[in-house]
Amino acid sequence: MNKAFFLDRDGIVLSMVYDLESSTIDTPRISSQIKFIDGVFDLLKYTSFLGYRNIVISNQPAVALKKMSLKNFNEIQRVMNQRLNQNHAVIDDYFYCFHHPFAKVPKYRINCSCRKPKTGLIKRAAKKYDFDLPKSWFLGDGVNDILAGQKSGCKTILLANTGFSEFFRILEEKLDGVKPDYIVKRLSEVKKILCK
Repeated sequence: MNKAFFLDRDGIVLSMVYDLESSTIDTPRISSQIKFIDGVFDLLKYTSFLGYRNIVISNQPAVALKKMSLKNFNEIQRVMNQRLNQNHAVIDDYFYCFHHPFAKVPKYRINCSCRKPKTGLIKRAAKKYDFDLPKSWFLGDGVNDILAGQKSGCKTILLANTGFSEFFRILEEKLDGVKPDYIVKRLSEVKKILCK
């Protein structure tokens, strides 16, 4: 069986951006906003070297909420892949959930099994690649990432370099004791965990 290094996209691979319209931090909506998180290229090279397949598992409701067009989403994906290739870093596959309970686009307004913290995307990836989930990892920056990873049987790492980590600590007691296996402040720390 194969092993996976699952990771969220925004906040782990790509930096979040400040949206002037709504005064919130959100996902990049145009390709010129793409900025990679410090250390992500080195981490992806290292996980590949260790024999993991790097798999993005990400909720991406911006198209459903009419915050961006599908054309812009695809362009962000294209530019992202191009820059990963330029830096000799590999993401083997992407599994995205475009659904949202309050979607403005009707076809995306469904109660799906793939939106994290549900495990549908991880199960789909595991079936496609024959992943051994207990030997796999999930790296995320939020509560839903950790919950999805743990429900799937993966070991989990929380990147606590944003306000989301404080949110996680506040909720931790209400989540039936669910907490990440590791908490890190920088991606470089993940390499030390994996080499143990």
